[in-house]
Amino acid sequence: MAIERASWLGVVAINAALTIAAAVVTWNGGPSPWAVAAVTSVLVFLVLLRKR
Repeated sequence: MAIERASWLGVVAINAALTIAAAVVTWNGGPSPWAVAAVTSVLVFLVLLRKR
């Protein structure tokens, strides 16, 4: 079970990093939908990290 949690945490961390990168790249004078996705991804990552 611990291995599964660690792998999920890695997947969520990579997803958050890629989504943040997309939000930064597409930021043209204002927030894009990627910014909302990035915030959501980071929040999910923090929740999983806290449960660990």
